[in-house]
Amino acid sequence: MVTSSSSVKVELLERTDLYVVATWRRLMLLAWRGQASAAGVERSRALFQPWAARQPGGAAFLIVLPRQRTGPPDQETRAAMQRAASAPGGYLKGVATLIEEEGFIAASVRAIMMRVQARGTQGPAPNIFRTPAEVAAWAAVVLQDREVTPEELAEAIRVARKG
Repeated sequence: MVTSSSSVKVELLERTDLYVVATWRRLMLLAWRGQASAAGVERSRALFQPWAARQPGGAAFLIVLPRQRTGPPDQETRAAMQRAASAPGGYLKGVATLIEEEGFIAASVRAIMMRVQARGTQGPAPNIFRTPAEVAAWAAVVLQDREVTPEELAEAIRVARKG
């Protein structure tokens, strides 16, 4: 299903109470609405691979955490994340996570995630960001797409979250 706002066109591939999988440009978004689940990770991985293979020059994957606090993922979800992070595919240009919270706890979570994710991955290095503007700067370089702007990415994330 394609949905749009005045400035962006977002394709919603799957939506549940817990997550939305959407695409914008050559970026797939897994926008969590609640606690992360193994099912959401596995579904986003299954949707990403065939979609990204069709994208000229490859694609990137963005995980968007909910604004409300959630607990850490359970063991099954962590295992699914590890499988997704080590999946082969030359079309995967980068992976990023957006944690928009501020303060000491959010900064600590970003630091811990960088350490944990950097350990077990065989693909592109993970990136943890605080704002859509930081993600947009990264995505524009990784995807070699100067049309990825902070404003449009923020709008694409808003549309995906709304799902």
